[in-house]
Amino acid sequence: MTFSEMNALYGPCVSLPVLMYHHTQDSQTAAQNGNGYLTVTPETFEKQLAYLNDQHYVSIGPADLIAFFNSGQSLPKKPIMLTFDDGYSDFATVAAPLLTRYSIKATVFVPTGLLENPGYLSWSNIASLAQSGFYFGNHTWSHQNLGTSLEKIKKEVDTAKLQLTDHGQDPFKVFAYPYGTISQRASGYLRQSGYQLAFTTIPGRVQCQKQRLSLPRIRIGNTALSFYGL
Repeated sequence: MTFSEMNALYGPCVSLPVLMYHHTQDSQTAAQNGNGYLTVTPETFEKQLAYLNDQHYVSIGPADLIAFFNSGQSLPKKPIMLTFDDGYSDFATVAAPLLTRYSIKATVFVPTGLLENPGYLSWSNIASLAQSGFYFGNHTWSHQNLGTSLEKIKKEVDTAKLQLTDHGQDPFKVFAYPYGTISQRASGYLRQSGYQLAFTTIPGRVQCQKQRLSLPRIRIGNTALSFYGL
């Protein structure tokens, strides 16, 4: 479907690549932990950030996309959004310092029940990073697949929301589906609960107002961003 067709059906729409990351760690650690497929090395990540700046991309946060959907607020000429799933501790130690160095924004989706465990962010990490401009959104309480019962969906979404709110996070109600699993039951509950954006792992780069709870992303690996057509 062309952009014009999508805009007519689901608009307003914008061409906005939303990049999906997980770990930023060295390849040896990734291999030891068995998560090489979720890893971009620090060296590659820094090259990717430099590339975004060289190509004149401008990073935005969830509030910017929400304002575009809700009131037609204009976005930069080449907008881009960077997202990190699962709240791993290497976001604080590796990704965030590099993002700050290149003045690039990022959104982190955290399963709140896993925080404070080894390998994950702590609430104190999050408080400090939020003060530096990073946004933290809902990724359920226990990283539960939401292709499940409404009762479990409510528990996962609401428990995480309560914990995020208690720590002063996620004011705009932004969500990412664990494993990218979207269901009508889950998206319906998010809509009922006032969520403004929800991201999947469905590939694509056109973000549309009428699909705001099933937004696509681009999974980024340990390779040059030009590989993804950026």
